[in-house]
Amino acid sequence: MNLIVRAHQPWKSKFVWAVVFLVLLIGGWTLFDYGRFFAGYDSRDAGNEIDALLQTQDHLEKRVEGLREEKAVLERAAQIERKAYNELDTTLKILQAEILEHKEELAFYRGIVSPKDSSSGLYLQNFSLLQNGDTQSFRYKVVLTQVLKNSRLISGKVKLQFDGLLRGESKVFQLRAVTAKKVRDLNYRFKYFQNVEGVVEFPEGFSLLRVKVQILPRGKQRDMIEKTIKWTFEEK
Repeated sequence: MNLIVRAHQPWKSKFVWAVVFLVLLIGGWTLFDYGRFFAGYDSRDAGNEIDALLQTQDHLEKRVEGLREEKAVLERAAQIERKAYNELDTTLKILQAEILEHKEELAFYRGIVSPKDSSSGLYLQNFSLLQNGDTQSFRYKVVLTQVLKNSRLISGKVKLQFDGLLRGESKVFQLRAVTAKKVRDLNYRFKYFQNVEGVVEFPEGFSLLRVKVQILPRGKQRDMIEKTIKWTFEEK
């Protein structure tokens, strides 16, 4: 019996398998790249396209950021404009109120200098009735004047009568019936002008239609002034 001894070299086997694997890998990639080329795919063109897309994305991101900054600037400008408009609108309303007040003062003093309707020099310059919080409570104001050339002291009484409907029926209230202290008449005493004011409260269901104002100079009943004023609702 002959015994044959062979040297065992495992590294050669591993080397061979490594070479085979590398050949297969290179061949596979070559076939894959050839297939892509055959199908019209160019890796260089694809790389260029990717670079172009990245540049476009960067440009768009910068554009978006710029638009956001522009939006913030415009919003701030709009806030400033709204604030300026509101301030201007408030100032305008104040000036209009001042103009109206000056016009009323001018009309008042013109009435003192040259009243439209007064043979005795005494004149009912104005009468107002405004809501006083509660719907049935009202504040009245009677403004009396005298022509400036008549500098004498005058006095007398003012009577107020309120005509309207109470639950659909005609109703007349004298001043004493609708005042807390049962005021019968309003006294006046002045040289040039005087305001006579107070509060009246009507019963529930009463709808005012008109107010009769009578001005009675002391000792001169013939110079009495009487005026009926149609009333429309004015909220204070």
